[in-house]
Amino acid sequence: MHACLCLPEILIFVFAELTQVTEGDVQPSYTTLYHLALTCRAFREPALDALWAHVQTPDILIMCLPQDARSQPVKFTRGGRTILNTGYSARFLRPLVDDDRATFQKYACRVRSLTFEKYDDRKYRKLHDSAALDLLDSPASPSSPFPLLRELYWHDKRDVLLPCLQRCISTTLTRLVIHSELWPSAMVDLVAGLGKACPKIKEFRCSMPTASACVMLSDFVTCWDDLEILETGAVNAQSLQHLASLKKLRELKILVPEGHNLDLDPTSTFSVMFSLDEFSITAASIELLLAFLAPLQISAKSAKLDIDSPPNADDLNHLLSSLTEHFQSNVLKSLGVWVNRPTDFDDHALFELPPSAFRKIRAFAGLTDLNLSSMHVCISDDEVLDLVSAWPQMECLYLATRWDWGVTRLGVTFGGLAGILERCPNLHTLGVNLDTLIPHDALVHIDNQYNGITREKVTDLDVGYAECDNVEVISNLLAGMCPSLTHIDRAHPIDIDYDYLSDQNEWFEETDRWNEVESFIARKRMEQLEQSNGQ
Repeated sequence: MHACLCLPEILIFVFAELTQVTEGDVQPSYTTLYHLALTCRAFREPALDALWAHVQTPDILIMCLPQDARSQPVKFTRGGRTILNTGYSARFLRPLVDDDRATFQKYACRVRSLTFEKYDDRKYRKLHDSAALDLLDSPASPSSPFPLLRELYWHDKRDVLLPCLQRCISTTLTRLVIHSELWPSAMVDLVAGLGKACPKIKEFRCSMPTASACVMLSDFVTCWDDLEILETGAVNAQSLQHLASLKKLRELKILVPEGHNLDLDPTSTFSVMFSLDEFSITAASIELLLAFLAPLQISAKSAKLDIDSPPNADDLNHLLSSLTEHFQSNVLKSLGVWVNRPTDFDDHALFELPPSAFRKIRAFAGLTDLNLSSMHVCISDDEVLDLVSAWPQMECLYLATRWDWGVTRLGVTFGGLAGILERCPNLHTLGVNLDTLIPHDALVHIDNQYNGITREKVTDLDVGYAECDNVEVISNLLAGMCPSLTHIDRAHPIDIDYDYLSDQNEWFEETDRWNEVESFIARKRMEQLEQSNGQ
């Protein structure tokens, strides 16, 4: 063996290459690292360190124990394939002895990142709660079983495992994600001490808290000075000022629950300026969102606003018109505003916005990504072209295409679509309510060939509530306009019941026709490619 491979520093670097990172998910080559650990003494320790550094499912934790101590997954064969029984949960077959715990601790001390995923009976690999408690919360277990833990991602919503979460909390943590279903008092007590228990935190995320829990969250976030990413409940004015002072903070997501009150004097001139890469806020209602935004001035490249309840058109119009008061127009590149669909669909006029509601958004002239797909608005060719003219750098645009309200409305014609493509040359994704009544104009020749503007960057098109009465003509038009188009999506009925999709036959039939358009364009693209290769 080459002398270089006896140096631990080099081996650590080499074995790190076997820990592949794909879109943020760490995927170690477990089998390769396992065999490397068995190869020789020089490889053993660095290979085991790499093998145990990232534990992505909690059942892995007991795999280091003797086989007589733990259950084995039930396997059966079907069609020549070996399949694991989905009802299997890893558990202990006998009480753990001191040697078992010593063996576990030899590997637990190597863990740098630990994920307790959401418990799901349908998954093949699960750790039974009794095994987790016996391993981590037994009186014989060390108070901190993972002494080098840096990252903890806790998505398991079983309250019975909160003692295990408590054991995983340590001063070494720099990244912590906790998702709780109902925020029981035991969880609130645990989280309340995080400020002092985890002083090195750089990233913290939690699920939507109760209004009362927001007070506790406000108290401990002021203990963290190295925050880079924060997703937390609506904090108070003092905490907002602290967060705004953090130079390293680049992502901030605020969760505003029902019943929250910022407790600001209506006559107060209090304001806070944030400089971020990403800002997002999720609120139970538009009134709560507006109240929390009121004192904020935000310089951010990306902003996302989610409203859990459907607002009426007047309140939504007010929100859209006020965005320029809170976000610096010369900085913002990506904007998304999402509203939940209403449960009462009888009077769609209560939710229908006028096109003028988007007028002030034109001030964000540098936008490259705009998602207003959940809005209910009727917009004509002239109105949409006037709108998109303000965004020549736009790459991804969605306008009111998420829901089909079942009412007759104006749509964007193919002429309007061509105008959008002309004004936004960088578009790759577009969503508009398309009017597919084919006009007798210069767009279509007698042989159904399109001779207008073409944009090869466009790959995704959401046609909203558009019908597809003439597959051939529409296919030729779209193939000419967007020859690289690979995916066509449609609006869902506003009253859709996802538990009874069989009642939506008409919607599925229309979707099938649009799938034919998608396939037609793909075939035409292949034919043109084959012709080019033949030449």
